[in-house]
Amino acid sequence: MTSGTITRTRRSRTTTRPTTSPLPTQGARTVTAPSSPRRPPAAPGRPRAPRPPAPPSLAAGLLIATHDALARALQRAKCSRRLLALLLIYVLLTLLMGWRLVTVQIVAAEDYSELARRQTQREVDLPATRGALTDREGDPLAMSLSAATIFANPRLLAENDIDPYVLASRLSEPLGRTVVDLVEDLTADREFVFLGRQLPRAVGEEITAMELAGIGVLEEPNRVYPADRIASQVVGWAGVDNSGLAGIELQYDEALAGVAGTLRLERAPGGLEITAAPREVVPATAGADIRLTIDREVQFATEEILVEAVETYDAIGGSAVVLDPRTGEILAMASVPSVAPTAFADAEPYARRNRAVTDVFEPGSVNKVITIAGAIEDGVIGPDQSFEVADRIAIGPEVFNDSSGHATSWWSVNDIIARSSNVGTIKIAQALGEERLYHYVTEFGLGRPTGLGFPGESNGLLAEVDDWSISSLPTIAIGQGVSATLVQVAQAFGVIANDGTYVPPSLVQGTVDADGVFTPAETAEPRQVVSPETAETVAAMLVDVIESDVGTGSRAAVRGYSVGGKTGTAQKPLEGARGYREDAFIATFAGFAPVEDPQVVVAVMLDEPTPHYGGLSAAPTFSRIMEFALRDQRIAPHTPQMPLPVGQRLGNTFATAPDPTEAASEDVTGDATDDTSSEAESSGGDDGADG
Repeated sequence: MTSGTITRTRRSRTTTRPTTSPLPTQGARTVTAPSSPRRPPAAPGRPRAPRPPAPPSLAAGLLIATHDALARALQRAKCSRRLLALLLIYVLLTLLMGWRLVTVQIVAAEDYSELARRQTQREVDLPATRGALTDREGDPLAMSLSAATIFANPRLLAENDIDPYVLASRLSEPLGRTVVDLVEDLTADREFVFLGRQLPRAVGEEITAMELAGIGVLEEPNRVYPADRIASQVVGWAGVDNSGLAGIELQYDEALAGVAGTLRLERAPGGLEITAAPREVVPATAGADIRLTIDREVQFATEEILVEAVETYDAIGGSAVVLDPRTGEILAMASVPSVAPTAFADAEPYARRNRAVTDVFEPGSVNKVITIAGAIEDGVIGPDQSFEVADRIAIGPEVFNDSSGHATSWWSVNDIIARSSNVGTIKIAQALGEERLYHYVTEFGLGRPTGLGFPGESNGLLAEVDDWSISSLPTIAIGQGVSATLVQVAQAFGVIANDGTYVPPSLVQGTVDADGVFTPAETAEPRQVVSPETAETVAAMLVDVIESDVGTGSRAAVRGYSVGGKTGTAQKPLEGARGYREDAFIATFAGFAPVEDPQVVVAVMLDEPTPHYGGLSAAPTFSRIMEFALRDQRIAPHTPQMPLPVGQRLGNTFATAPDPTEAASEDVTGDATDDTSSEAESSGGDDGADG
């Protein structure tokens, strides 16, 4: 080998092919594969190609294969976990979306539907026409007329840059409002505001013709009362929204109101109405008409007579009830002072109340009719029985006396009721007993509901018999210690007038629907309180109260008719304390006519009149009301007309032609001494009890 020369020798590779034969021994020939031809030596300076790696051994191959399999398995495991996580997330999201869909479409479907409706639709209420209130003949006492209501949408005006001052200036004159007030309403942050309600239809037509953007006109019923003050406390009144607030308007509000309708309008997201969209209208259902038992003519006359009586006798107020004892229908129910329905909100409570059913008072001597009727019915006394009657009687610590002193005398039952004797009535009550007296007082209707259901009606005041004291029997027997409404007093006399049968009072005959079909009102069953014989006997006694020389009710007579009735005078209790006022009285008279066939019952109450005796103030008022009612009902006289005492006013005529003021003066002063001595009827507090 010389310097600078590289000599490579390559060992020839010899391949030995294995055979199945055993290795050769002697003589075997060895075959040697020819060696590969030698490659020429690489050029000087050129790198030599790398030699390929030797193939792995079997063990190495197995290791490599195992490693690759494990690597692929791990890779697949990682992919499976990712898929599982994604699958769980997908399932969770699907469940959440499904629950949301169930909530929107099933659970809260109505709420979301309502939300969508509010966003795209606007509903305008269409008020129903309120039913009318009429008297028994169909004459209207309250009715609804069509009126115009003007409204605006302030938000719509603001969104469309409509100048509120321009609108206000055009609306000011027809609406009768100032521009400043209208601008305040037109700029409110609301979608609906009233600019005027229940205006004349001409105003609505004028504003409709203006075609003002954002301004609408609705037709709305307006409640009117063509009879004005007539029966105003009975009818009551309805507010601007046509909802009943008092009286029959309140009691029968649901039947009168009807069902309101709706007008549904489509609107764009900005609030503008889509005029091309269909309008859905649900028409309103008008309310039913209510037909009352009131007779408008009798009601008007009763109120006029009461007004004159309150002025004549300088009373605080007065009430009267006129009813038919056969049916219980109330023909008139009046209280003075009264108020027009349109002025109800500003009136005093005393004028607003229907005091014939809401206010109670001690009936006084009119309660003696119940005591005596019960005693006769139970047979504890006879109609012709006489009692030794002094002018006073002691019951426990209390002493009761008649209003005027008299010698001890034997008086019949007829004398006791005609003279209105407290002592004689108490003796009859002692024979009747507490349990039976309580029974008859309640059966005649005192201390229990009448069934009218009138708003604010009182049931009266009557203690349970177990709570009575030793003085309860005598005081209740003469009309003290028990309170009643005027309707209850009238019904008690209705029992005597109707052959002993109690017929519950009624103010409503029935309803009339839109088709004119009349439906009678439900009525309670009548009850027999005393026998017809007892009622007839007591009725004859009540005639003597008016016609006998010693009777206390002579001023209640009605020309041409036989009248039965009873006076009553009772002290007013103290307010907030026990006892009675010495200077305040309630004067009453209740009765019926004609006695042969009673068809009309009248009860009158005057609050603190002068003179305070029922026979001097309430009785003549009763006479005038009764006379008009009999004539209005076309009830023929049963007896010849008698000449009238000079100066006595009956109905709307006088016996002579003196000045009414002078006639009234004679009633109060000229006969006061005689009437005071004959009217032994004081039953209230200290006036009837001494000590």
